[in-house]
Amino acid sequence: MDNLISIEEQEFTLIGKKTRLSGVFNFNGLTHIAGTIEGDLNIKDKSLLTIEESSEIEGKINCADLKIFGKVKGEIHSSGKVEIFPSGIIQGLIKSQNLVIHPGAIINIDGHTTGTGH
Repeated sequence: MDNLISIEEQEFTLIGKKTRLSGVFNFNGLTHIAGTIEGDLNIKDKSLLTIEESSEIEGKINCADLKIFGKVKGEIHSSGKVEIFPSGIIQGLIKSQNLVIHPGAIINIDGHTTGTGH
Protein backbone atom coordinates (compact mmCIF):
# COMPACT_ATOMS: atom_id res chain seq x y z
CA MET A 1 0.00 0.00 0.00
CA ASP A 2 3.00 2.33 0.26
CA ASN A 3 3.07 2.80 -3.54
CA LEU A 4 -0.48 4.23 -3.74
CA ILE A 5 -0.61 7.88 -4.76
CA SER A 6 -3.35 10.05 -3.34
CA ILE A 7 -5.52 11.85 -5.90
CA GLU A 8 -4.20 15.19 -4.62
CA GLU A 9 -0.65 14.20 -5.67
CA GLN A 10 -1.61 13.22 -9.22
CA GLU A 11 -0.23 15.33 -12.04
CA PHE A 12 -2.94 14.33 -14.54
CA THR A 13 -6.69 13.85 -14.12
CA LEU A 14 -9.16 12.47 -16.69
CA ILE A 15 -12.91 12.43 -16.10
CA GLY A 16 -14.28 9.94 -18.66
CA LYS A 17 -17.17 10.35 -21.12
CA LYS A 18 -19.69 8.27 -19.18
CA THR A 19 -18.87 9.85 -15.81
CA ARG A 20 -21.39 12.18 -14.13
CA LEU A 21 -20.26 14.13 -11.08
CA SER A 22 -21.86 16.70 -8.83
CA GLY A 23 -20.15 18.83 -6.17
CA VAL A 24 -17.03 20.92 -5.66
CA PHE A 25 -13.83 19.58 -7.24
CA ASN A 26 -10.23 20.70 -6.71
CA PHE A 27 -7.60 19.40 -9.13
CA ASN A 28 -3.84 19.78 -9.48
CA GLY A 29 -2.03 19.22 -12.75
CA LEU A 30 -3.24 18.74 -16.32
CA THR A 31 -7.00 18.04 -16.24
CA HIS A 32 -9.25 16.71 -19.03
CA ILE A 33 -13.02 16.56 -18.56
CA ALA A 34 -14.94 14.39 -21.05
CA GLY A 35 -17.95 13.66 -18.82
CA THR A 36 -20.69 15.70 -17.16
CA ILE A 37 -20.07 17.86 -14.10
CA GLU A 38 -22.52 19.96 -12.12
CA GLY A 39 -20.76 22.16 -9.58
CA ASP A 40 -17.48 23.99 -9.13
CA LEU A 41 -14.16 23.10 -10.78
CA ASN A 42 -11.01 24.57 -9.27
CA ILE A 43 -7.58 24.01 -10.79
CA LYS A 44 -5.20 24.69 -7.91
CA ASP A 45 -2.05 25.32 -9.96
CA LYS A 46 -1.30 26.91 -13.35
CA SER A 47 -2.06 23.69 -15.28
CA LEU A 48 -4.28 23.53 -18.35
CA LEU A 49 -7.94 22.51 -18.04
CA THR A 50 -9.48 20.99 -21.18
CA ILE A 51 -13.24 20.57 -21.59
CA GLU A 52 -13.62 17.88 -24.27
CA GLU A 53 -16.31 17.91 -26.99
CA SER A 54 -18.36 15.21 -25.20
CA SER A 55 -18.39 17.20 -21.96
CA GLU A 56 -21.14 19.24 -20.32
CA ILE A 57 -20.26 21.50 -17.39
CA GLU A 58 -22.74 23.53 -15.35
CA GLY A 59 -21.30 25.64 -12.55
CA LYS A 60 -18.25 27.77 -11.82
CA ILE A 61 -14.75 27.17 -13.21
CA ASN A 62 -11.62 28.71 -11.64
CA CYS A 63 -8.39 28.04 -13.51
CA ALA A 64 -5.38 29.48 -15.30
CA ASP A 65 -5.62 28.34 -18.95
CA LEU A 66 -8.74 26.71 -20.38
CA LYS A 67 -9.55 25.05 -23.72
CA ILE A 68 -13.23 24.47 -24.41
CA PHE A 69 -14.46 21.99 -27.03
CA GLY A 70 -17.70 21.05 -25.21
CA LYS A 71 -20.62 22.76 -23.45
CA VAL A 72 -20.21 25.11 -20.48
CA LYS A 73 -23.01 26.93 -18.67
CA GLY A 74 -22.06 29.18 -15.77
CA GLU A 75 -19.06 31.28 -14.76
CA ILE A 76 -15.47 31.02 -15.92
CA HIS A 77 -12.72 32.83 -14.01
CA SER A 78 -9.32 32.43 -15.68
CA SER A 79 -6.00 34.00 -14.74
CA GLY A 80 -4.65 33.06 -18.18
CA LYS A 81 -6.20 32.32 -21.58
CA VAL A 82 -9.65 30.94 -22.37
CA GLU A 83 -9.84 29.42 -25.85
CA ILE A 84 -13.22 28.38 -27.29
CA PHE A 85 -13.02 26.00 -30.26
CA PRO A 86 -15.62 25.57 -33.07
CA SER A 87 -17.42 22.73 -31.24
CA GLY A 88 -17.67 24.84 -28.04
CA ILE A 89 -21.01 26.06 -26.74
CA ILE A 90 -20.79 28.61 -23.93
CA GLN A 91 -23.48 30.38 -21.91
CA GLY A 92 -22.65 32.62 -18.97
CA LEU A 93 -19.86 34.85 -17.71
CA ILE A 94 -16.19 34.76 -18.71
CA LYS A 95 -13.51 36.75 -16.90
CA SER A 96 -10.02 36.07 -18.21
CA GLN A 97 -6.73 37.68 -19.04
CA ASN A 98 -7.09 36.65 -22.70
CA LEU A 99 -10.07 35.30 -24.66
CA VAL A 100 -9.87 33.54 -28.03
CA ILE A 101 -13.07 32.54 -29.84
CA HIS A 102 -12.63 30.39 -32.95
CA PRO A 103 -15.12 30.69 -35.84
CA GLY A 104 -18.03 28.30 -35.36
CA ALA A 105 -18.15 28.48 -31.57
CA ILE A 106 -21.58 29.24 -30.14
CA ILE A 107 -21.47 31.82 -27.37
CA ASN A 108 -23.96 33.74 -25.24
CA ILE A 109 -21.71 35.45 -22.71
CA ASP A 110 -20.85 38.46 -20.67
CA GLY A 111 -17.11 38.70 -21.16
CA HIS A 112 -14.35 40.68 -19.53
CA THR A 113 -10.65 40.53 -20.31
CA THR A 114 -7.89 41.93 -18.15
CA GLY A 115 -4.99 41.44 -20.55
CA THR A 116 -2.73 44.25 -21.64
CA GLY A 117 -2.92 45.14 -25.31
CA HIS A 118 -0.01 44.54 -27.68
